[in-house]
Order: sequence, then structure tokens, then C-alpha cells
Amino acid sequence: MTKRDAFPGWDWDDPDGLARELDAFSERVAGCEKLEATAESVPYDRDDFLALGLTGIEFAAFRTAHPEGLGTDLAVLRSADGTNASRPGTLYRVDGDRCFTQLDISEPLPFADASVDWVYAEHLIEHVTLPVAVGWLREARRVLRPGGVLRITTPDLARYLNGYVTEDGFLARHRRRLGMLGFGPPMPERKAFLVNQIFRYFGHQWIYDLDELRHVLGLAGFDLAAIRSCGYRQGVRPDVADLDTAFRTDETIYVEADR
Repeated sequence: MTKRDAFPGWDWDDPDGLARELDAFSERVAGCEKLEATAESVPYDRDDFLALGLTGIEFAAFRTAHPEGLGTDLAVLRSADGTNASRPGTLYRVDGDRCFTQLDISEPLPFADASVDWVYAEHLIEHVTLPVAVGWLREARRVLRPGGVLRITTPDLARYLNGYVTEDGFLARHRRRLGMLGFGPPMPERKAFLVNQIFRYFGHQWIYDLDELRHVLGLAGFDLAAIRSCGYRQGVRPDVADLDTAFRTDETIYVEADR
């Protein structure tokens, strides 16, 4: 079954319905061959992380590409044979390789103060409301060690609005890129639709430019002088910056904040 076949009732004029479709799809694909519980000791502290060879956290990732990263997601991760499923509060080894824990970023993180060196989240913050985003960033700052770094990426509102006004080709390229994902029929070509979808589709709740990111990071307690805009796969920690996905560079803003 192709991704298009998985969404026979796809309707671009019903963003809330499509959000439900995509949530259900995420639940169906949240699987692995083997899921083994490794620790259950909330809140996990620095020693717990180091014992598992972990130095940081990647949010919204069932299987982080960082060899020293803990992947997290809201959805339940299930083993292929159906005998095991993740539950909040437990750390798991996925397929004998990466580590994972299930959590909700609208709630306090199950980690001790100053427990990790880095935090990474790609295209996550736009999926929650502004108060939830500030609360999560405050928690991310809490669990970072002094000298640690937070790196977040998100769609850049300025890129969309500039593309709408100047007709520089961005919206057309963006439409083609999203079509490569294979979800549903071709996206409409209307300029207004292509701007609206960044606000209304895929569960998006709040869209940012650099100033808006600086605003929420400041509310979360980060020093405004320690917040910087970065390039794709460019940052203070190359191993963390390398987690950036090439597929999204056309629309993405990359921001880091030091603890």
C-alpha cells in the first residue's frame, strides 16, 4: 500500500480532518522489531543517562540518528510482534540500538535538573500552542547542563510571506516538495492556500519567525544574548546540527540557545 492509498478520503479543504488522518497514520507506523525496557526511575538523572551512553534528547523522534541521543514522542511505540508497547515513565532500547521514551511535552519532563548536554527538536514547536511551547522550552532549559545547547528548527513564517508577496517561486517549490511525501492528491496551487496550510495543516498551532522564537525562548528563561540563528547543519555542536533533515531546508529556520 502506498501512502496515497492509505488516505482514500483526503480532502485539502478539511484541515482538521486531515490532522486526524495524519495522527492515525503516525500511530500505525510507530513500530519497531524489538522494544526492550532498560530503566524505570523517574526522574532520570545525569548518571542514568550516562549509564545508557546518552548525552542528549531529540524530541519527536522514534529513532534518533544521534548515537548518544534519547528519542521521544507522544505516540506509543510498539514491537512488530505486538507483545510490547511503550508507556510513559520507562526508557526503552529500540532494536538493540537507539533509546526511546514516550512523553507529552505539555507535561513536566521526567528528567532531573542539569541531566543532559543538548536538546534537539525538528519541526515540533509549531505543533503546540504558545503557552505549551513556553512551558516545554522552560523544561528543556531546566534539564540542560550549564554550557549545554538547545537547537530547534521550525517553518519560517517570513519565508512564506515573502514568497507570497514577491512571487519568487518559493510557494511553487514548496508545493512540489510536499507532493514528494506522497500524502494524498496534489496540493492546490493557490497562493492563499499555500500560505494558509502552514497555519492550518499537519496539526500546526503557532508559526514563528526569528523574533517570535526569541520571544518564547526569552519567556522560557534563556538569555536573549545567547540565542542565535544558524544555517542548515551549522551550529555550536556539529553532531547535533547534523540531525537537521535536508528535505526541509527550503522553509526552515534554525535557532540555537545556550544554557
